[in-house]
Amino acid sequence: MTIAWFDFENHDQLTLLDSRDALSSECRDDGIPEAITDILAGAEQGRTDATEALKQLQELLEQIRHTPEGAARVERMNAFVRTLGQADRLAAFLELMRASLRSARPSDHEITERSRASRAHCIYGWSGQSLLLASEMDPLPSTSPAGDGVEEMMGSALAEWVASIHVWQPNPEARGFESVKRFEPNAIVEPPHSHPFSFVSYVSVGEMRQSIYEEAVAPAPAGSADRYQDVELERVDGVWPPHQEYVRSRLRTTEDRLLLKQGQSYFMPPDMIHDVEVDRAAAVDRPAITFFLRAETVQVPKSYMVPSMADFHRGNPELTSRAKSLTLQEWDAMLEAMARYLRGDADHLRLGEIFECGSSYAFMNV
Repeated sequence: MTIAWFDFENHDQLTLLDSRDALSSECRDDGIPEAITDILAGAEQGRTDATEALKQLQELLEQIRHTPEGAARVERMNAFVRTLGQADRLAAFLELMRASLRSARPSDHEITERSRASRAHCIYGWSGQSLLLASEMDPLPSTSPAGDGVEEMMGSALAEWVASIHVWQPNPEARGFESVKRFEPNAIVEPPHSHPFSFVSYVSVGEMRQSIYEEAVAPAPAGSADRYQDVELERVDGVWPPHQEYVRSRLRTTEDRLLLKQGQSYFMPPDMIHDVEVDRAAAVDRPAITFFLRAETVQVPKSYMVPSMADFHRGNPELTSRAKSLTLQEWDAMLEAMARYLRGDADHLRLGEIFECGSSYAFMNV
């Protein structure tokens, strides 16, 4: 049995609304929720230690990676994020990460050290972009081949899958760029962009809005109130400079500010152009948190930037060199604060009080 809405051969006809409604109401699987529940219970009851529980979750992720591209894969990814992404379970997962790195055996640190050593914790200007689990890196028969030039451009293991947590909270140093679209008061919004992979995301806490776009050859008709009415953006390859191309582009909105709230999930293919919008006031200390599972890399993503962001990228080709890993103390304190917030033990989360990003750049419009 497969999810009725999903026709992989024609996924260009997929809407975010259909995806959200279908994945949020159905969680067909082949035992993934039961497996995750048992793994977490084993650690809680002392049947396994934290490191073994993390290895079991990583093995489960690897099993899902073996699923051929199509509806069944999306269903399994959805079951994974909807089960492990529930606020109390995600908090338990983060506590396992903390406990594993406190082990006296260095061999126990492999999974958690990969997370701590990542340099993406706040490089986008959002405070908590943290890798949690990663698959093996070798291509499988189920791995979709990447397009020409993707490996050279992306510079990473294309076959790898990653599960990560996203805290939608600007770090205190973040300085976004002025938005030129029709703008909602008190909103922070990403530039429209596509992804290099397909993914399924689950809203663990809070809510956000997302819009979907397509490229247009001419301005929207007068009076249409399109989000980017009469606005020229610059399309670039990838998210980070240096870029190989800067192309003047226009976008047309196909879905406007769709609400995604706690307990909902959705699938997005790599060629869908979207942005994420959050409420500025809520993001300060009650941010939305999402749990995210991405598949293999298949293409170079596109970003559609306001002129000021594009100019900043031109002038700062080494932007990613400013990213840094967290210290062990910062990483542990970040996970502890996230877990307390997810469990409801704390009524706020302010990651900017735990660590400094060291950069004011932000992939966001304000």
